[in-house]
Amino acid sequence: MPVNVEAILIGLLSIAHTPEQAQHAAREVLRQHAHELAEQQRALLDSTGPIWTGTTGQVIDHIDPEVTKP
Repeated sequence: MPVNVEAILIGLLSIAHTPEQAQHAAREVLRQHAHELAEQQRALLDSTGPIWTGTTGQVIDHIDPEVTKP
């Protein structure tokens, strides 16, 4: 069963916030985390070269919420 990280963060953050503030904070934490993971993957590829065949950039961009999707 997949873990709903957003729901866990909302629960933790709701102690000191309204439900709406907790939801916004949880989404922001997840957005920042996804962006950081994508940046780490980009840095790895820049330093080691492609480790996958195909469209590596598209795969990484898919997890990055700061990349504009077509």
